[in-house]
Amino acid sequence: MTRRAPPFAWLAIPLAVLATLATKSACAEIDAIDTPLDQLVELRIISMPKFAENADAIPSVVSIIKREDIRIYGWRTLGEALRSLQGFNVTSNHAYEYAGTRGISLPGDFRPRLQLLIDGTSLNDSVFSSAPVEDSFPLDLDLVERIEVVRGPSASVYGGDAMFGVINVVTRSGQGMAGGEAGVSVGSGKEQQGRLSWGGMVGGADVMVSASGFDSDGQSLRFDDVGATAHGVGAENGKRFFLRARGSDWRLTLINGERKAIVPTGRFGTIFDDKGLFAFDRYSLVDLAKEWRLGAHATLQQRLYVGDYTHEGQFPYDYSQLSPSDPRVINRDRMRGQWWGFDNHLVVTGLREQRLTFGLEYRSDSRQDQENTDLGYGCYPNKGASACLDDRRSAHQLAAFVQDEIQVGPATLFTAGLRHDWTSVSGSHWSPRLGLVHDAGQPGIFKALWGTAYRSPSVDERYYSPAGLPPYGNPGLRSEKMKSLEFAWEKSLGQAARLTSSLYAFQVDGMIRTDAQGMASNDTAVHARGFEVEYEKRWSGDLRLRANYSVQRAQDEAGSLDNSPRHMLKANLAAPTGLPYLNAGAEAQWVAARKAASGSEEIGAYTLVNLNLLYVPPGERWDLALGIYNVFDHRYYDPVAESLAGGLSRWASPQLGRSLRLKATLRF
Repeated sequence: MTRRAPPFAWLAIPLAVLATLATKSACAEIDAIDTPLDQLVELRIISMPKFAENADAIPSVVSIIKREDIRIYGWRTLGEALRSLQGFNVTSNHAYEYAGTRGISLPGDFRPRLQLLIDGTSLNDSVFSSAPVEDSFPLDLDLVERIEVVRGPSASVYGGDAMFGVINVVTRSGQGMAGGEAGVSVGSGKEQQGRLSWGGMVGGADVMVSASGFDSDGQSLRFDDVGATAHGVGAENGKRFFLRARGSDWRLTLINGERKAIVPTGRFGTIFDDKGLFAFDRYSLVDLAKEWRLGAHATLQQRLYVGDYTHEGQFPYDYSQLSPSDPRVINRDRMRGQWWGFDNHLVVTGLREQRLTFGLEYRSDSRQDQENTDLGYGCYPNKGASACLDDRRSAHQLAAFVQDEIQVGPATLFTAGLRHDWTSVSGSHWSPRLGLVHDAGQPGIFKALWGTAYRSPSVDERYYSPAGLPPYGNPGLRSEKMKSLEFAWEKSLGQAARLTSSLYAFQVDGMIRTDAQGMASNDTAVHARGFEVEYEKRWSGDLRLRANYSVQRAQDEAGSLDNSPRHMLKANLAAPTGLPYLNAGAEAQWVAARKAASGSEEIGAYTLVNLNLLYVPPGERWDLALGIYNVFDHRYYDPVAESLAGGLSRWASPQLGRSLRLKATLRF
């Protein structure tokens, strides 16, 4: 059947025409909803142009993780940083980590319903639409200036991957680095990492370039379900490259990162303690952005990007009962995704007491390839037969949106947004959103957000088929649809403290789930509600605290969802140790019991404590850090996708115990 052109194709007329709306003087009150913040919170500026520039003016709860937080707490991955935030639940199956939020983190779900950006450009790939938060994230955390997390449905401006929010990782400036920087670390499991970076001005452009590599032999971990110990759990190696050049109104970015993780855990019924099981991922991204001033009150922001993603998974199976002469058969997954696209965003501030944002976006997923084969066989046991899966596709998406931020009096900002997405696979989707922010002065800032969102099935969910099942997947999958309502209250408590709280409820219709055989299907509606509160305070002498609590309930008609803890309590404390130039960053996290195995099993609560000691001698261009993770060597489990292991069904995986890392940073 021939698809119709998208109903808003006429919007391809250059957005610059809209600049004629900028005829009146800009209203200074647009960003006036700004509670004066102390040195702890400072003036928080969001670098994503689709949102208001001031975080207090966004009708959502916004969290900012700064570079100093990453240093003092010794976070090694993006997932460890996100784990400290209210509502986030990060789990691991030793191949990947998954960042769930607000009670939605189903085991085996590769797509977290969060859009992950680096300097405003999406990293979500064209096969899984996943957002990596472990070491396959292609950027060193040492290059991160801050991490911006905007909660709530943002599909009205960011599209279908932003059901639960947007995570934007902002990189450091070359001028801020101001020279060379080298980092070296060693740790448990013979972990080794090295990084060499340089930043500065070149011909009027701010330039940063960085290259790094890492390698680890992993650790031993006992699995009670098979009564044996796996060796080399957490073993991995990889490398990263980053280059960015930025002028006054343009930016060019190149990112490349790859990681190979060894996973000898016997997952999916593979041979236990066999290091031939691995997962390899490579992300490459090229981004060119340009900003045009169209008169005094309008700015056109344009972006052209190209992305490439490669995944390879290798799974050793014991087929000795079927083929004694060739007992070890390797099953291999290969996925390749390529995409390119452009964004056009026109921001108009010339209308009285309004800030208008118009957007036109196009993305071509030019390559969405999936292959599954048994090496030497094609598809076991048929030697020489074709592959078990060989699926090659492409897709296109065109989107237009408009958002209006209207100042209603001196203390109230009303936001209305509407986006229309047309895709060649799942048709059209409308995503409206309404927000209200009121600065009541001494009582604090009050926010309300109503929004809708959607999530189209990924190519992996639609067309991947495990060996032995009819090809290919479930092409009849429908898009998920979400409605959400949220209220938030933020208050400055004196000049060095801040309290943030939010109350939310949402419903997701047609939630996509994957069964124990790896087949995806639309399930019944999911209802969720919750409350989150966070307190931040800084005292004199580099003493500061951030503590948060989340209570949430996400359920369908059968009861609570898997891997959805009812309560989470977290605290981060940075303080001087009393020894000269030595500070400590400690964090504690308590996560309540969680369901697993489609609600038939329960995994007990756990407490995790980490400690990082940072030595920064004054006047020197080097520092040292010693990180101790899982200080008390607590044995705890995470729910995982149901699969066979040693002939038994596995629905939970033990996590690694205590580990150490010693890190040195030199600036030159």
